[in-house]
Amino acid sequence: MLSQSPMQAYSGGYVMNTPEKRDSQERPTLGARLDAMVNALAEAQQVTESSNLDARVQIEFRHALDHTRHTASAVQQWFDADRKSGSAYAVLPALATQRVHRTTELAKDLSVDLENMDVTIETEGLQDLYQAVGQLHRQLEVLCKREK
Repeated sequence: MLSQSPMQAYSGGYVMNTPEKRDSQERPTLGARLDAMVNALAEAQQVTESSNLDARVQIEFRHALDHTRHTASAVQQWFDADRKSGSAYAVLPALATQRVHRTTELAKDLSVDLENMDVTIETEGLQDLYQAVGQLHRQLEVLCKREK
């Protein structure tokens, strides 16, 4: 079956996407592919910043790209550590730290959206968010009280 990866879509190339091909082709070139993806995203960011996109959309895009870059770096570190027989699991705390930062930014952005009434009771997923934030708050409360 032919499939097109995001980077292949960017460069116009196709590869045969079978489990055998994936195992033999992707691992040796993973670093190059991640670098190419990050470079393509940086170019896309430059294009959006020089366009007339609303600032809120540009900021959201920048946050998404930052998350992608951090995750791509973690994937690369994982495979590098795995190849060197190191502890690939060392990247997990860094990913957790990035989630904390990203969630903090999202919470601030949602707070502004609520103040501006861009998010209302009719906003899809709001009840699920309410439940998730409540659970997160209870867990953080226990953790933060334990650390005092």
